[in-house]
Parts: sequence; structure tokens; C-alpha cells
Amino acid sequence: MYSKFIINKDSFLGLAMNDIDKSSGNSLTTKYKNIVDSVLKEKFENNKYIDGSKIQSEWFPQVKCDIFLSHSHKDVKKAKQFAGWLKNKFGLEVFIDYNIWGNINDLLQNIDDTYCYDKLKGTYSYKKRNFTTSHVHMMLINALADMMDRTECLMFFETPNSIDLKKMTHSTESLTESPWIYNELFLSKILQNIQRRKKNELVKSQESVRLYADLNENFNPKYNVDISHLIDLSNDDLKNWLFHYKDNKHQNKPHSLDVLYNLKNINLK
Repeated sequence: MYSKFIINKDSFLGLAMNDIDKSSGNSLTTKYKNIVDSVLKEKFENNKYIDGSKIQSEWFPQVKCDIFLSHSHKDVKKAKQFAGWLKNKFGLEVFIDYNIWGNINDLLQNIDDTYCYDKLKGTYSYKKRNFTTSHVHMMLINALADMMDRTECLMFFETPNSIDLKKMTHSTESLTESPWIYNELFLSKILQNIQRRKKNELVKSQESVRLYADLNENFNPKYNVDISHLIDLSNDDLKNWLFHYKDNKHQNKPHSLDVLYNLKNINLK
């Protein structure tokens, strides 16, 4: 990961995202979600055992994306459309975190039905389910870290669905109810800033975060998240990015992300 940006709802004003962008975003999401589904089925082979050896390797080698888009699950429609807009206007491949977390409940249900359900009693083992849930969440967090590390940019949607409110007027921290957003923003701080297009070797994060969620409907913790390291992408920034990229007449047209870095005065290493 090289750069980390934050986008709010006002950033989309006047961008004229249309049904074509929506369709492209849906296609991207379907493509990458199918890859994720396929890999998860392979790693949890036939509901018989978890293949621990495969967990140590790169999770999704087929996915080659430029941008990792972090968002609330409530904003998934807007995230898909924005991903389509980035694809159509700049030729950028976007991976949204929905591709990983979108099927986690189904995955857990399948595992719990196999490992945790007592057919004689007709109940699930509380102890076994805690065990399987913690392991699945940890494995997917590692997969998430790997995917974020292999993309060049993070773009985070700051909306009332993702960030609840400012903690204090002069604080750099905000509050979120989402453990996944908390984890992604935490990872975005510790992952090394390396421009992936110009590096042959990947640098793996040595950090991991233990998160547990969905204990019950009334369990509603909040997490302090620091977003001060994210670079703001305003509506003017997105329009200027598109204008300068389209206006570039050079034969060796620069990469669209390099155009954005220059506009935001980000030093290219």
C-alpha cells in the first residue's frame, strides 16, 4: 500500500456516476466475490477440515487490484458504483471489502453446522462455536491484511454509516461501531508505504488484530479510530484528477494514480 485517502458523501457531487458505472461496479464485485468464494471453499475443504497449510500462503493471488475500498456495508451500493466509475474513467481495478465480508455469515453457518451442531440435542455448542468463529475471523483478517498490502491505495468512505461522530473537537479520533472498519483503518496505519507497481517483492505485515463480533443483537461496542493519516479527496480533487488524466495528450500516458499523486503533492518514491 502506498497512499491512503478519505472520501465523504460531498466528494461525489457532480461526478455524474451513471448506470454504466453501476453495471461495471456490479460486474467487478461479482468477479472478485466469486474468486473469494472459490478460495474460501478450497481452504475449508468440503467442510471436512481446515487446510492450515494453505492459510499460510497468499490468499487471493488471482486478484490484482489498484485500490482497496473500505466502507460500511450500508454503503455497498455507492461503493460498487464508485468502483465502476474508477474502472471506466481511469482503468483502475477496485477491490471492496464487501468481497471478503459479504459472505462471512454463510461461511460461519456452514462451518458451525458441521463442527458445532449436536444432532441428538438439536443445539449448537457454545464453546465450539466461539472457537470456530474466532478462528474464521482471524483467518479472514489475515486475508484482509494481505489484500490491503498488495493494493496500491486505500480509499475510505467516511459516512454516517461508517463513522458515527467526532469524539472531540480537537481529537484526531472518531468512533465506529464496525469492527471491520476499525481493523481496516488500523491496518492502514501500520502497513508500509510502498508503491506496489514498482516493487517485485511484497512486504507482509507482522501485525494482527483479534476481533469478535455479532455476539448478539444487543452487543454493540464502539471503537476509537484514527483517520488523521488519511488524505482527503474532495469533490474538486476527484474532478481535477479526471480532468488532468483525460487532458494528458502524451504518448506515454502516465498511470492514472500517478496523476492523482502529483495533484495531491504525494512524493513518488
